[in-house]
Amino acid sequence: MLKITAIGNLTHDVELKMNETTGKPYAILRIASDRRYKDRDGNRLTDFISIKVRGPLAEFCATHAWKGCKLAAVGDFETICFEDDPNRQPGFLIKATEVELLSPKRVEDAVQAAQQPTDSEAA
Repeated sequence: MLKITAIGNLTHDVELKMNETTGKPYAILRIASDRRYKDRDGNRLTDFISIKVRGPLAEFCATHAWKGCKLAAVGDFETICFEDDPNRQPGFLIKATEVELLSPKRVEDAVQAAQQPTDSEAA
């Protein structure tokens, strides 16, 4: 069994899509993660990792994640071949079973939560 964890910052807002066959939601997240070391010229190296989330996890990400937020994704590793472009090198994708948001909530979200009455206040 292969399990991989990747931590990085989301490169774009999450776009929820629907699988045409199953009708279930999914999203492809892309994160940027800096390496701990620099190259010979002193430049920091960054890796970009694609993560596929499905079902309720995709809906959670679409609701709560935003461009720039730090997240951790855990899942299986899948190699991707590009049949339409045989000269393109294969890539990989993490099929996530878990996603944890590591950034604090956005200010707007915290303000909205503070403005909503709690159940005891509403009664």
